[in-house]
Amino acid sequence: MIKLLSSRLAWALLLVIAVLLLVIGSINPPTSSAAARISRLDSIIKCPACEDLSIAQSDAPTSVTLRNEVASWVHSGWSDRRIEQEVVARYGPGGLLLPSARGVEAALYLIPLGAIAAAGASLAWQLWRRQRRLFPAGVLPRRVA
Repeated sequence: MIKLLSSRLAWALLLVIAVLLLVIGSINPPTSSAAARISRLDSIIKCPACEDLSIAQSDAPTSVTLRNEVASWVHSGWSDRRIEQEVVARYGPGGLLLPSARGVEAALYLIPLGAIAAAGASLAWQLWRRQRRLFPAGVLPRRVA
């Protein structure tokens, strides 16, 4: 019984650690080189003269100018957030190819995550019930050596 409890505790602890690492990693992404930052920013800034293209994908003169500005801002020490705010100030909220974290757009991301979590919890519950039916009162079969 103690061995079963310690095994469950170890798995629960491993799960908690994994979730914490994923949360910390997504909140605090590692610092990256200037070239990587420029590439990322170029991929999320919308081309002002194009329909649904980033400035990285477009060869329009406005995109080339904006790519050069982004590179100079990064080399001047501007943060990604400040650069994104500058683009939004110039071109409006549609200047970035990022979904909003409000309203319906947020729900479109949260509903599938909730469904996955519910499915995982349901699977864990079903496996727990099955184990309880097969091995009542915590009695596990002996292992054959």
